[in-house]
Amino acid sequence: MNRTNRLAAIVMALQHGHETAHSLGEKFEVSRRTILRDIQSLSEMNVPIIAISGPGGGFSLMEGYVLPPLQLDPVEAATLIFALEGLSRYADTPFHEKRWTLMNKVKAIIPDDIMARIDPMLKQLHHHIPDRNYILHHLDPLLACIPEQGWLSVLYRSVSRSRHRWLHICPTRVYASSGFWYCEAYSIEHGEQRLFRVDRIIDVKAIEPQDAQVLNEQAQQQQSKPIPPEQPPTLVKAQLSYRGMIEAEQDEHIGEKMIEIAPDLWELSFLCPPGEWDWAVRFFYRLGREAEVIEPLQLRSEIRQHAEEVSRRYLASTKS
Repeated sequence: MNRTNRLAAIVMALQHGHETAHSLGEKFEVSRRTILRDIQSLSEMNVPIIAISGPGGGFSLMEGYVLPPLQLDPVEAATLIFALEGLSRYADTPFHEKRWTLMNKVKAIIPDDIMARIDPMLKQLHHHIPDRNYILHHLDPLLACIPEQGWLSVLYRSVSRSRHRWLHICPTRVYASSGFWYCEAYSIEHGEQRLFRVDRIIDVKAIEPQDAQVLNEQAQQQQSKPIPPEQPPTLVKAQLSYRGMIEAEQDEHIGEKMIEIAPDLWELSFLCPPGEWDWAVRFFYRLGREAEVIEPLQLRSEIRQHAEEVSRRYLASTKS
């Protein structure tokens, strides 16, 4: 980012609230001294920046000051359109209608010459998001609860599709991944933070304030209970082919823990928590011949047992 763009970005950041030299430096990947020089330059250009000294100090804009609209450069325009196209590939979103109207508005304000420059670039960029078929009936109530740390009663369908259960949850975060929307929430029934797929929420009921207070107290009691010591994680080492590496790098937890040790051969090494052991067995079994676990021996043994069970099932079906 050149200095002119950074100066404009600093003003836009201050429009959203108080910032420190340190926080601005982290945002724009420059030193604190550079930010202080930029603040001085903005002041000399009559931008009304207020400096607050002492603990909790920093910078803010004089109330009522608004930066005039800025024209997007080609890369900024391409970035915005690319992000919107990624959102539009989800089957449903919390901004279902607005994503289309916003896309049209953005394209309308971008000059034709800039659109002509970025169009070839956009044709080479693609979001890989699996096609899903669902409608998010209850995403808005989840989003509305998060700022207030509120509670909801939700009827949730389990993975097996055969079990429906009413749960009392306090949503803390909503995010999209692999074509689905997920909600992280504290569950009273589970007594811990859980992850829920939003399209599996069948029904939602509001919680009265007095009942929410009771749930808050219950959650505090659950969280104050002593946590039993957890077993230490297990070191897992495996060797992967090129195809195995491609599969493994898509996992957010282990995707960056591989090194190439020979042409078309990668080594994966990570610490596996006890709670993720079954996942590790399934993961390496699914990779088949594209991976070999080197250690621990117990993991090798359980993968072999898994393969033998599948083999016996198919042998039995062949004989019959």
